[in-house]
Amino acid sequence: MSTGWDVYILEKEGYTYVGVSPDPTRRLRQHNGERKGGARYTTSKGPGWKQACVISGCAKIQALQLEWAIKHCPPRHAGGLQNRLHKLYQVLVRERWTSKSPLSSSVPLHITWKNITPSFVFPYHITETFEHID
Repeated sequence: MSTGWDVYILEKEGYTYVGVSPDPTRRLRQHNGERKGGARYTTSKGPGWKQACVISGCAKIQALQLEWAIKHCPPRHAGGLQNRLHKLYQVLVRERWTSKSPLSSSVPLHITWKNITPSFVFPYHITETFEHID
């Protein structure tokens, strides 16, 4: 677990969810109903949520800004994992995620992809690892 805050993308049967937490593993258990405290949206869809990716390297306010930017990237109501990942890419290549966020190149992000390999090429300041979990 990192010492900062992480932004994560969950996926289940074509549905996606973006959240922020200092402990995304614990938060995933909450979303799946194994522990109390899951978001209403994910709880209403039942268990079976899986992490698509975890973006680490943020302070709390930066993580919240990144989460907001991903959730509000147009088109806001386009569904599916590929659309969500495209929105993530669109946000991460911006000079700033929001009008009040720091320069995106000043935040050394790391993306851990879980069982997926995106086709996007991210900026130099973003590192990536790939985990294939059976």
